[in-house]
Amino acid sequence: MAGKLKNAIHIIVSQLKQKKIKEINAFLGFDACIDNIVRVVKDKKENSDTGSYNSSHQFGEFLINLGSKSCGVELQTKLSKVGGNMVITGNALGNLGIKLDCVGTFGLPDILPVFRTMSANCTLHTVGDTITATALEFNDSKVIMFDPGPYNKLTWDGIKGLLGIDRIRQLFSGKHLVSLLNWSEIENSSLIWKGILDEVLPSILPSEVQPYFFTDFSDCSRRSKKEIRLALALLSNFRNYFRVIISLNQNEADLIAKALDLSDNGSDEDFIKMLFRACNVDELVIHRTKDALAYDGVAFEKCDTFFCKEPIILTGGGDNFNAGFCFSRANNFDLLKSLIVANAVSGFYVKTGISPDVGSLIEFLNQKK
Repeated sequence: MAGKLKNAIHIIVSQLKQKKIKEINAFLGFDACIDNIVRVVKDKKENSDTGSYNSSHQFGEFLINLGSKSCGVELQTKLSKVGGNMVITGNALGNLGIKLDCVGTFGLPDILPVFRTMSANCTLHTVGDTITATALEFNDSKVIMFDPGPYNKLTWDGIKGLLGIDRIRQLFSGKHLVSLLNWSEIENSSLIWKGILDEVLPSILPSEVQPYFFTDFSDCSRRSKKEIRLALALLSNFRNYFRVIISLNQNEADLIAKALDLSDNGSDEDFIKMLFRACNVDELVIHRTKDALAYDGVAFEKCDTFFCKEPIILTGGGDNFNAGFCFSRANNFDLLKSLIVANAVSGFYVKTGISPDVGSLIEFLNQKK
């Protein structure tokens, strides 16, 4: 696999250097928030330096050992930045040169200034108040805490009322990629999807090349089996207009398999093929900490990530992976090359805290040959 991987990286770098990439237009919706990235303080030293919990397991043990006692937990804010699956994915795609219309909860009545820091390739359209999320980050994982508030108020009728159906149809027209993200945290996601299927897509003229529809359900542990199955049924209807891709981390993949009453007792390849058939999509991706898998009904690919032992940031790593995968598929990279680029975009972000542009992506990949 090492030789195959190096050869694939060489081809990717060559294509990127020769600028053999297309001009891509995309539509993304609908979540937007402000992320506060924090570390949980474990102890303080005499020189005022603080030590943090390196793993969620450590912090979990601390809480369990308290039993029925009360405690105070000190949080050290490392960074406050724009967040949300759509925002982070959109910003990463914008840095890679894709032109985007981003519809989300950027604030009302006006877009909050903090979101103006996104890539200049992102045109923003606001449909709701934003939320604030606190991400407890450890070296091995993260825990995101938030009050969904405005997300629960986001409805299809509300979006239509603010933008108008004609403008929404215009925003969807001529796109090479449409991505609706964070299904799990937006209470009315399925109804919004249904509104798009019923009132928008039938009015859009088909393009010569079938566009992509991409989604990541996010952590759907709080959703019922019935809700998950309904969302998957709606997702399959997008295949009338798009080539549909669903991307999941391992936790999300396990939750969806459980909702579909699927058993996981085989290899990675057996599992992803089983889940692919049950989800009725065109491509299925599972991204994990140390590797990623993809299956499109014909080819199965698996490759290691560019794992970082001491990450600068974890929140948004999966979103950057998704951006890299969307960028690659829209540029006709095969599954393996798409996984490599996705892992590289995510790896660069986790290591530096910044989503790469094409030049930085080339430099990062050259270091991995």
